[in-house]
Formats: sequence, C-alpha cells, structure tokens
Amino acid sequence: MTKKAQSSLPTPSTAQITHRTLAASVRHTLREWLADGELLPGQKLTGRALSEQLDVSQTPVREAMLQLVAERALDLNPNRSVTVPVLNREQFIELRDIRVALESLAVRCAVERNQQIGIPTDVIDSIASQHQQMIAAKKRGDYQATLKLNRAVHFSAYELSKRKDLIAMIQSLWARTGPYLNFLYENVEPSIEDSHPHEALLEALRSNNAELAEQAIGRDILVGGKAILSALPSGENQ
Repeated sequence: MTKKAQSSLPTPSTAQITHRTLAASVRHTLREWLADGELLPGQKLTGRALSEQLDVSQTPVREAMLQLVAERALDLNPNRSVTVPVLNREQFIELRDIRVALESLAVRCAVERNQQIGIPTDVIDSIASQHQQMIAAKKRGDYQATLKLNRAVHFSAYELSKRKDLIAMIQSLWARTGPYLNFLYENVEPSIEDSHPHEALLEALRSNNAELAEQAIGRDILVGGKAILSALPSGENQ
C-alpha cells in the first residue's frame, strides 16, 4: 500500500469546487478522490480538515459526507467518525462482479448508439489519446496519473452510451472500490505490457462490435483486479 499518511488529503484542482452547489461540489471531489485511489481504506475524514483543504465551510462538507455515507462510499462509525470503508475479499468480489455487469452494459449501449447515429471518429481518437497517455504514465512509474487516465478512458467510453443513470451507478461502484487501486502498483517496477484491454475496447468502438467491447471491459476489470484480491483478507471468519 502507498506510504501516504492516513491523515493526508489530496490537493483539489481549482475547477473542482465550481459550477455546482457547494455540497454537490464537495461530494463530486470526494467521489473523484475515492475513485482514483487518492483516499485509502480506513482513512479517517474530518469536516475540519476537508473544509480547510477545499476552502469551504464545514456545513456543505458534512452534507456531502453524509450523502456518500448513504451511497456506502463512506462509513459513519458508532463514534460518529467518518472513514473510508475497509472491504474484505468477498465484498470486493461482489462489487467487482457488479462492475463487470454494468460496465459491459455501458459499452454495449455505446456501440449500439454508434450503430444508430454514428460517433465522430475524433471522439474515439480522443479516448485513444487518453489511453496512450495512460500507458506513458505507467511506463514512467507515475501511477497516480495512470489511475486518473484509466478512469478517464473508461468513463469517456461509457459517456458515449448517454445512459445517465447507468453511468451514475458505475461511478458509485468506482467510489467504493477505488481506494483499493493502490494495491495494483504496490512493489512494482515501471513497465508496460504487450497489449491492454483498452486497445480491444477501442477496436470494438471503431468496428461497432458490442461483443468485443464487453469482453474487453470484462478482461480489464477481472484481470486487472487480481493484484487487489491477493492483498485482501477473507471475511468468512469475521
């Protein structure tokens, strides 16, 4: 796991707390931090620290945290503290399997929409560019950028489906599993694999192959998550 201190918080971009109500902006920022693995399992979040980091009052911060508790992206403990949930292997597998189902549906819908109305080539080229930037970041060992760009590739593809409720469900799942992305690059050397499931996804989008798109997403989630599973304890005896 990353050596980042449990009490530390990411630095928000200036664009993150704009154009929304304050509570919605804070919730959006926290969900992005969770989805990108910038918050760690078990990390304690306080209204004071978050309000200082985000430069907002504690009221919208508390509202945002309670909303994320309702979404199960954060835990409200008996002592009223708020922490990032800690998952066991079985819980993670359940969320992973739901991700496979919903994200496969999202790319199928994207392909079907492309078949119906046609998606401009430059839109798919933009997703391909995000993938190449991700590969470059991974090769140089910049895993924080790798995780952000990986999420950008996925959601750029899902947005092509224009299924807003479906995408919202997927975002919620990423917020719950994202803190475990740190396990993907624990004790690894900068490297690059010969191929990546994103490449098959891009091919599927260009060729309108829904089955190939679903296979690519399934492979990315299942194979990519093996390192996470191996690091998680079983909950059978809890």
